[in-house]
Amino acid sequence: MKDIGSIFPLYSDQVSYPSSHLSEKMDNRIVLFSLCREAIFSIAETLSSSNKTVLLPAYTCDTVITPFKELGWSCVYYPIDRNLRIGINEVRRLTEQYNPSLLLVHPFYGMDLSSDEEELLLFVHRRSCKIIVDITQCIFTTKRIDFIDFYVGSYRKWFPIPDGGFLEAKEFYDSNIERMSENSDFVSLQTDSMLLRGIYYDTGNELIKSVSRRINAKAAELIDHSVKPHGISTLSYSILATENKEENQKTRLANFQYLYEKLPQNDEFCFICRDLKCISSAPLYFPVFVKERTRLQRELAAHKIYAPVLWPVVYEDVLINDTIRFIYDHILAIPIDQRYDSDDMNRIVSIVNRFYLSVSNSGQE
Repeated sequence: MKDIGSIFPLYSDQVSYPSSHLSEKMDNRIVLFSLCREAIFSIAETLSSSNKTVLLPAYTCDTVITPFKELGWSCVYYPIDRNLRIGINEVRRLTEQYNPSLLLVHPFYGMDLSSDEEELLLFVHRRSCKIIVDITQCIFTTKRIDFIDFYVGSYRKWFPIPDGGFLEAKEFYDSNIERMSENSDFVSLQTDSMLLRGIYYDTGNELIKSVSRRINAKAAELIDHSVKPHGISTLSYSILATENKEENQKTRLANFQYLYEKLPQNDEFCFICRDLKCISSAPLYFPVFVKERTRLQRELAAHKIYAPVLWPVVYEDVLINDTIRFIYDHILAIPIDQRYDSDDMNRIVSIVNRFYLSVSNSGQE
């Protein structure tokens, strides 16, 4: 049975002859980092002479928060509603109260910022506050707002590469990229883990899969200890250059639409995106709110479908209200990436339907 989700595989022919990219610099507004958190760290470090107060979404990844905490910034969290939209009135109030020097926002799961959210960002911008838009969850969006100072994102969540993040600046960004070394220890571990995952896909050997997971966990632990900026690895840059990004988008959108049309919608399994018109670019996952999340996650995993929780709570101070607690406690991300087709999506639908049928039957007994 084919795995759905988890670590991307790599194969030996992909890593044998990586091309150099150091002489192929992009324009001086774009910097390629090893990790997206390093791009955020770089921005926070550059602005450290200003008022070190940042407004962050209360629903976010700990890797977004950590760079600011490491650099001694004051993190003020603003609300996100159940539709994963910004609490506009509260951000206005917090902006006036704290006069922050930086605001970070996420467009979530393929949904570009709404017109109301853009109007809010303009209000914040006019108060001399820099703005970061983290587009990790909708990396293919072509929307760029002219007054936004920075766009950042993570490539490695989308492609079979061991590392890769970027920073797009409105103006020239002095990144000292020539002096940034590769994150060699992390990249080496990640590459080993992905190569082993490729062997597992070819052989079905569960022991190899287990070793791949252990190495992946060791790589994650390694980067948890430091956010020092590194440049993207030559290997990742080379693989990125060969990826068919247009087909990647088409496949993800098709898989998202399949799940949208076939999965059940009820109080126990609730779509976050209620209207396909809200999806303006390929999403990272198909997100849902699940009442019995742990049980469903285990049932999916028993059938080799690995749906992650994005994100676990690492910093308790993000839990600013009941809505944020609900999001963290109930959200589940279903894989839809380019490795899968409609048959794979149908397998997901079948398992979810079977799960809720069994839950319903057990409740009637």
